[in-house]
Order: sequence, then C-alpha cells, then structure tokens
Amino acid sequence: MYHDLKEVYWWNNMKRNIAEYVAQCSNFQQGKAEHQRPGDLAQTMDIPIWKWEAINMDFNTGLPFSFKRYDSIWVIIDWLMKSAHFLPVKSSSTSKEYAKIYVREVTDGQAECTIQTLKDMLR
Repeated sequence: MYHDLKEVYWWNNMKRNIAEYVAQCSNFQQGKAEHQRPGDLAQTMDIPIWKWEAINMDFNTGLPFSFKRYDSIWVIIDWLMKSAHFLPVKSSSTSKEYAKIYVREVTDGQAECTIQTLKDMLR
C-alpha cells in the first residue's frame, strides 16, 4: 500500500501511519494466511506412456443443425500429446455409435501412425 500511495501522496511518518492502519484493518486481518485453512497436499498424477492412454471428453450440445444433421461437437483431448479431436456428432446417437466414431476417427489413425513409427524405429 505504501508503494502505491507514495507515488501520489506524501506526509511525515507516512510509512508508519500506513503500517499501523493496515495492521488494524479487519479486512486485512481476515485475509492473512494464519486465518485461512491450509491447502490440501498436492497430488501427483501418473504421466501416461502411450498416446490416447489418458483422455478427457466433453460434449458441446444445443448447436444449430448442420447440413448432415449434426447438432453437437464431441471434444476428445489426449493428456500426453495435448492434442484434441473435434468431432461433429448427433446428440441422439447411442453409446455404441459413439464408440464406432471413436475407433474410426481417433484410434484407427493412431494405430496406423504407431505401426509406422515402430517400423521406422526397427529399421
């Protein structure tokens, strides 16, 4: 507070007056660390070894219908590669249909890429 005020104002014993005011301020006292509950211990997360081993998924629904009658976007994010797929889907699809879309759009391309990488490494 002193550094902010000294740019605009100045008076005798300014620094001491500000320190005394802040020490008596109830808002400041409530915000002090000793009045706050300590935070929980940090939890470590296992780092995935393979692409698409650990993913997050989300649906953005309620969109206007597209030409192919899609009304949602399925977002699939890979934790390891920080890559994402944004897939147009229908909100009326079943879980089996979503599984087929996942295999077709995400894992098929990844499997081909992984096989090619392994072949290149073995040469």
